[in-house]
Amino acid sequence: MNLPAAALIPAVPVPFTENGELDVPGLGVLLRAIRDSGVDGAFLPGTTGEFIALDDDERMTVIAEALTVFGPEQTIAHVGAASARQAERLAARAVELGAVNLAAITPFYLPAGGRALVDYYRRVSEAAPDARIYCYLFRARTTTVVAPEQLAELAAIPGVVGAKISGEPTATVREYLAAAPAGFTVLTGNNHEFGEVVRAGGAGCVSAVSSVFPEPFVALAGALRRGDDDAAAAAEIRIKQAIDAVGGSIALLKAGLALRGLPAGPTRVALDPPPADRLATLRAAVADPP
Repeated sequence: MNLPAAALIPAVPVPFTENGELDVPGLGVLLRAIRDSGVDGAFLPGTTGEFIALDDDERMTVIAEALTVFGPEQTIAHVGAASARQAERLAARAVELGAVNLAAITPFYLPAGGRALVDYYRRVSEAAPDARIYCYLFRARTTTVVAPEQLAELAAIPGVVGAKISGEPTATVREYLAAAPAGFTVLTGNNHEFGEVVRAGGAGCVSAVSSVFPEPFVALAGALRRGDDDAAAAAEIRIKQAIDAVGGSIALLKAGLALRGLPAGPTRVALDPPPADRLATLRAAVADPP
């Protein structure tokens, strides 16, 4: 993926109809609105896209729509799964659709050991030999722990060019950056640490909140590229306001999209609806965007 400095890649929610079916036309509308906001690409279907609640065919439908709207170079197609068998099958199918950038979350629910982890990414690589592959590390959701030295081992697998690291502070991301080989791309999944990680040497952010409120994130990306510290500080204040409005809640993200007139629908994963006080905060933010 040809990433600019301080790349901003929204992690896009996947819209559903009110009866829980995949809303393919709505997904196209949402993707075009996000593309036109000035972002650098799209990541889906990932955690924010409720990939664990999609069947394999639905995941391919989502990836195909993203490829149509963003094009192969600006789409990171997520093909990770709990097993290498499923992940390699998804990787091969995504490549058949035209994907050239793949992300794969580590095996999840049961923690993968070191040898199993290498085997998992090697099988994804072999299933998609011409693709660029990003390891997706999210210890809090997967239970699989990848130490910095293990990431360096994964980086030696053909096709593995980078990693998305979610739920880890910048201090830990620095350890991964130090262990990774030269030219290895490290992206943070933490909305609030976009600027910190870029200043530490990271490539950018895969941001869920920017799907709803792209404006402050686009402003920060531009400020970081220009080296404009004052503009970056101002954008980071606005990003905090956006995060306070939607937090890390998929339900709130979808509510925010709906309030902005974009397709979202209900969540398919088992989440409670947002409480009234959080919705009130969100409505205020949408009325006066950060």
